[in-house]
Amino acid sequence: MNHYRKIATIITIISIFLKSALFAEVRFEGLDLFPDSRLLYTVQVSNPGSIPHSGLFISDLEKNKTKLLTLFPEKIELLDEGRIVQVRNSFGAFRFPIKGGLPSSVMGFPTFPEGAPIQSGRIEAMSASYDGKWVLYVEPISAAYGNLVLIDVGTGKRIPIATRVERPGRQFPAVWSKDSQVLIYVKEGKLYYYALSSLQSVPVDEQFRLIGNGQIHSVYWGPQGDFFYINGRTIYKVRSSELFARSLYANFLEIGQVAGILPFTYEPAFDRFWIHPASKAILVSKAGQILFFFPLTTQGNQTSNTFEQSSIYPYLTLPVLCSDIRVLWSSSGVITLWGLRSDNGALAFSYRLDASQDTGPYSFVPIKLPAISEALLSPDGTKAVLWGEGGCYIYTYLDWKAVTTVSKNPTLSVQWITNDEVIVGDHQFIYKLKQPDNRTILNLSKADSYAFETATGLIVTKVNEVWFSTDGTSPWSLRTDKVSLRTPMLSSDRFRVYLEPQGGGLYTNIPMVRSLAALTTQPLILVDGTQYESISEVPGKDTSTSFSNVFNNGKRYGTRTLSITFDVMDSFEGLTTVLDILKQYNIRATFFVNGEFIRRYGDMARLLSTSGHEIASLFYAPIDLSDTRYRVDTHFIKRGLARNEDEYLNATGKELSSFWHAPYYIISPEIVSAASSAGYKTIGRDLDPFDWVGKSDMRRSYVPYLTASDIVDQIMQKKRPGSIIPIRIGANENTRTDYLFNRLDVLLDALLRAGYEIVPVSTLLEQAK
Repeated sequence: MNHYRKIATIITIISIFLKSALFAEVRFEGLDLFPDSRLLYTVQVSNPGSIPHSGLFISDLEKNKTKLLTLFPEKIELLDEGRIVQVRNSFGAFRFPIKGGLPSSVMGFPTFPEGAPIQSGRIEAMSASYDGKWVLYVEPISAAYGNLVLIDVGTGKRIPIATRVERPGRQFPAVWSKDSQVLIYVKEGKLYYYALSSLQSVPVDEQFRLIGNGQIHSVYWGPQGDFFYINGRTIYKVRSSELFARSLYANFLEIGQVAGILPFTYEPAFDRFWIHPASKAILVSKAGQILFFFPLTTQGNQTSNTFEQSSIYPYLTLPVLCSDIRVLWSSSGVITLWGLRSDNGALAFSYRLDASQDTGPYSFVPIKLPAISEALLSPDGTKAVLWGEGGCYIYTYLDWKAVTTVSKNPTLSVQWITNDEVIVGDHQFIYKLKQPDNRTILNLSKADSYAFETATGLIVTKVNEVWFSTDGTSPWSLRTDKVSLRTPMLSSDRFRVYLEPQGGGLYTNIPMVRSLAALTTQPLILVDGTQYESISEVPGKDTSTSFSNVFNNGKRYGTRTLSITFDVMDSFEGLTTVLDILKQYNIRATFFVNGEFIRRYGDMARLLSTSGHEIASLFYAPIDLSDTRYRVDTHFIKRGLARNEDEYLNATGKELSSFWHAPYYIISPEIVSAASSAGYKTIGRDLDPFDWVGKSDMRRSYVPYLTASDIVDQIMQKKRPGSIIPIRIGANENTRTDYLFNRLDVLLDALLRAGYEIVPVSTLLEQAK
């Protein structure tokens, strides 16, 4: 079993080839200076958690103005009833009219052309109102928290809404009403509303805008100016016009009208729900494992809304390896749902349920979908556009017949404009398609090559072997005539430019601008706040419990690596979410699995075994090895480790890695010696996030209960190079309301921005030699 060194060596070799994917990097290329002081260049961004892309920029060195010319469509949104296109990527948020035009920065929102630094990690999250007039943004105050700010896009004015709101992870912490007049946000496990009408009067204090306990997944806006809210087992239907009255009489009024009573408690940390477009039914996902369909009744007596006899309503058991659920629900009542595998992103399942009749019986029927990731219904619900790595396709929705193959190229984002028009973004263009095949290019996603035109001074670029030109103000236009390219230059009679390598940090180089008249040299951009945090080169003293042959941490200096490990003890909640996030960031981690988990959830164990992560032992059962009821000797430890090996081999056909940690990290010299004699290296930790502490644990554990976001901030304060940070997978029986694994992407973002690389434990072991 003593082969962890060999594994670590292989991992180190692999990590060399994956380095570009594991580290954030911003690189400037192709400087070209025109005599009138316009500087043309590209910026290449490689960001874990985001798709690598580039942007073509032009800067006026005299006026100190920068403009983005190409627009990578990582996320496309349509605003103001389809008149405005909004695109987000690592450079910020940008807009252009639906008829086409060069992108403009969203006023008030931090963008790279306006001087905001590019950050490592995901693109900065925001939420635009449907009319396009407002943007919500969480302005960071720490790794996990920020202040919720409302931005008037027309003026750039910033209006504070709430303090100390959780920074966005997989979900933005606020949702807009369809009429853009009301927003609901979450703060400290409670839901609040904010009405834009209050901007014209004295704002209502936050305590009087309370809706109730919950998370953002506890609410769902309907299309008719109402929203649904689940608290415990009760489903409420609330009209936004009722919120003000409730703020005056919050102690006396229930929130809205009861629309149904679920047969189980809704857990917003794990569960999700969707509402019929006409508010006739609800679809509930229980921990991503079982889907329930219930009709809703908003009239009549309470009994008709109770689903105690859930067996009479259809339900669907989903594959355990599904990371996410997608739902299409037409106004006629037909539901199409599908999910993707956590390990490879392939289609895991696809079903339909026809709820077009008000009375059943209803049933989930398997259907065949093409290999896609995303889909949207047309405004009238008669067609569906599907897209992903396999291309973009349009189908009729009810009979699922192919209408148009829009593209076979990988497609990034799509939105419906009308029932016959879509806007499509891929790696080359953003274009409008009017069925069947009338295409209009609205913007360029990248520039394969570029230059100034010799005679005109126009900016010309080639994409997919086709030339386009712009003067920097007008939209890109197709060139059918011969293009004469000016030889790139780095100097004029006023300026000289060059690229200066950076010694470390996010930026690998910076354009420098030399003014020949002023005899000064300045960087083209300011990088303050974008460099990695400083790390002392002096090894620090460990304060964690240590025994001989226990590996508590890796190297403390000369490296920026650490490990996040995952303890999978006796439940699976959160596992597919974690795998999905790690896949998005291209991070390989270490999972410690317990025999209790393997025996209960063999499918999940097999999913882990094929995930590409490092799988190590957590003993055969989650027992406290300090419990005097057990005779913990060498034989007991060796037998428990061997039994866990056998359990894992029987379930997966694979072997565990040759290191372990004891359940609850309880060890002694005798336990470590026994494990060593069995060929196992004992792994410790130097940072306990206390994510295992529930509200009912506080009195007996003498450890304060911390929210997941508080834990993220605490980790960022205490982590050091070489740290091993364990995260517990599974629901907490001691009444936790949120979980650190659900904030994993926020933690990864914070670590990446601080300059850390997250590696498996075996890599820390190899580096520590």
